[in-house]
Amino acid sequence: MMKLAREFDSHDVAGRGDAFQERRATPRVTVMIRPAKLIADDREFLCVVRDLSDSGLKLRLFHALPDHERLTIEFESGERHAIRMIWQADELVGCGFVDDVDLPRLIAAHEGPYPRRQPRLQIALDAVLCTGGLRTPITLRDLSQRGAAIDCPGWLMIDELVRIECEVLPTIHAKIRWRRPPRYGVVFEQTFRLEELALACARISAA
Repeated sequence: MMKLAREFDSHDVAGRGDAFQERRATPRVTVMIRPAKLIADDREFLCVVRDLSDSGLKLRLFHALPDHERLTIEFESGERHAIRMIWQADELVGCGFVDDVDLPRLIAAHEGPYPRRQPRLQIALDAVLCTGGLRTPITLRDLSQRGAAIDCPGWLMIDELVRIECEVLPTIHAKIRWRRPPRYGVVFEQTFRLEELALACARISAA
């Protein structure tokens, strides 16, 4: 759920510099635990949007923000905006929008009647698919908390139960949901926690 707020914690504004002080008068929309995708150059990470206004937003990260030249935020709707970092305090990062945004439309996209799309990370991770006593090298792609796509040279059946093993993720038990060989879609038997997946994706990016 969202709630409107015109005030935020004093520690969020202390020592942020003139650029941030100018934004204090901007009404804020507090977005409670809203996952999003942060793109630093060509590396993708998970984050949580906390405060949102027409001038910027506050993010919670689960790891250090890597050195970068460009930052982009992708919301659950798939909409992307270029941003720049203004301040950082531990896991919280304050960013400003590079270009103007239509805040009411952006909020409306989050409040719509349809299920929100989970952030999906575009990766290409070597893994092994275990099924029927066979171990087949695959590539894990399009990763989210609930599922992924895989590139597999073998033939897999819809609803077939499989096990996926790789170095940077815990063992995944999944079911084949769709197929367009050699690409298949899998849904995980156990959903990843956001923080767990965010840390795993940071390790993938660092590999």
